[in-house]
Amino acid sequence: MDEQGWAAPDTTPGGERPPGFPTAPPDPVERAPSAVRTAPRLPVPLRPMNLTDLLDGAFAVIKARPRTVFTIAAVILIPTHVVAAFLQRHASSAASLTNSFNLLNAGSTGSTSRSTVDNTDVLWAYVAAALLALSLFFLGGAIGRLVTAWYAGGDLTAGEALRATFRRTPALVGAFLLLLVPKLVGFCFCYVPGVLLVTLFALTAPALVVEGLGPIGAAQRSWRLVAARFLPCIGIIVLGTLGAQLLTAVMGIIPTLLASTLPSPLDWIATAAVSSAVAMIVVTALVSLSVLLYIDLRIRTEGLDIELGAADAFRRAR
Repeated sequence: MDEQGWAAPDTTPGGERPPGFPTAPPDPVERAPSAVRTAPRLPVPLRPMNLTDLLDGAFAVIKARPRTVFTIAAVILIPTHVVAAFLQRHASSAASLTNSFNLLNAGSTGSTSRSTVDNTDVLWAYVAAALLALSLFFLGGAIGRLVTAWYAGGDLTAGEALRATFRRTPALVGAFLLLLVPKLVGFCFCYVPGVLLVTLFALTAPALVVEGLGPIGAAQRSWRLVAARFLPCIGIIVLGTLGAQLLTAVMGIIPTLLASTLPSPLDWIATAAVSSAVAMIVVTALVSLSVLLYIDLRIRTEGLDIELGAADAFRRAR
């Protein structure tokens, strides 16, 4: 764990911040430009947040710095969605409207056709799903680093937030692999254990990047924060996930159907474009929800608002 962020307010310029909320960190990535920029209007005021605050705040994060947030989302989500669509291109082709009509015509003439989706395609589909899930860890870390900078009274560029996140790539991948098996096992038992585990570890990526923790430490940190308000957190995570799935379906169903009518390789390329565009809005809002939940739980359980307020008071008193 990076101990440089763990300090109470003192006599350094601007005062020290709680973990993950530095004013003038020694990290060269976050020096000069971020130190002089002022933070945007906070998505939610620095106080305990209710459900409405969290849901509205998830989109307020995007509106606060749309260019910065969308740049971060584009760098992380577009490549992963393109690779995922490429890996699933054969399955996508098999499910296309044109191919479906061909199979129906072949069936009406009495001819037989084996399925175009074999075990290899299924395997690649799982790999694509894992890649998309991993991208959420990176997006959560980058958005978490950006939003916590706002609450500390500063700001970051997209490049600064991304570099701070990509430097933590081994830890992010390690945390993803560490939690992958328990989550998969949990979803095999009627989904309920899986939902519980997803909720308990929903804050792993923000904790890992913001506080500089390792994979195990970040998972434990998420567990401790969520366990303090477990039932409300389950409701927030489930509601946010269902809302994201609904928005994805509403925004993407018609463009995806249109993309499926195109000949290969345009079908999977168009599908990647549609999924990337939808994810940049919906997935970014969902990840922002988890980041705000991370901040809310630190306010409720650790008095984060008092610590930040004290640091600001020390700074203004000088």
